[in-house]
Amino acid sequence: MEEEPEKGAPAWMVSFGDMMTLILTFFILLVSMSHEQQAGLIAKGVGSFIVAMRSFGLDGVLDANEQFAIFDEIRIRFNLPPEDDAERRTTHIEASSEELVRATLAKGLRPHDELNQPTIATFREGSSELTEDSVAYLDLLAQTLKPGNGQVLILEGHASDGPRLLAFRRAAAVRKYLIDEFRFRPERVEARAWVEEIDDPGMGTRGVDARLITPSQEND
Repeated sequence: MEEEPEKGAPAWMVSFGDMMTLILTFFILLVSMSHEQQAGLIAKGVGSFIVAMRSFGLDGVLDANEQFAIFDEIRIRFNLPPEDDAERRTTHIEASSEELVRATLAKGLRPHDELNQPTIATFREGSSELTEDSVAYLDLLAQTLKPGNGQVLILEGHASDGPRLLAFRRAAAVRKYLIDEFRFRPERVEARAWVEEIDDPGMGTRGVDARLITPSQEND
């Protein structure tokens, strides 16, 4: 009686392996042909890729310390010291999300109506963790903030008590809470950070503002 041959890898896995090999080869060629080769930039790119893989491309899966540890580990592999200022290290996701709406995006929203809700959440000094009072207030406002068809909710973080990254993390914390607890559609909620703070000694510079954008039906 003839023995049945052992089953090999599924066909999709072979194709996937070929594709990943081609992509890897492509990036190796890019690096080798570059006129300026900086180990720091390569390490940062590899670190961003690993962070994205381990977090499945989602915000909030890895905290800041875990992300920093990954970047430091990669830098050590490239015989580089850890970066001195951890607050300056941002992932590609944070770097693309931390600025306010750019002029091109604002222009694309016109004409539109806005519902402004200042300071929907406040934070302790130097912290991006939601307080009990902020959670209770968000619970009351959630239904009025929930974006409908065509609407976008923009959350703008402030951090006069810390770096710009802290402002973004505060806005991201509110975004995550609204998505997790009230099923806000992630693609309709944007977390942003103020680039330069206003001169206000109050809690507004340690909080998050909200703008519910509704595009107008009128034509330009």
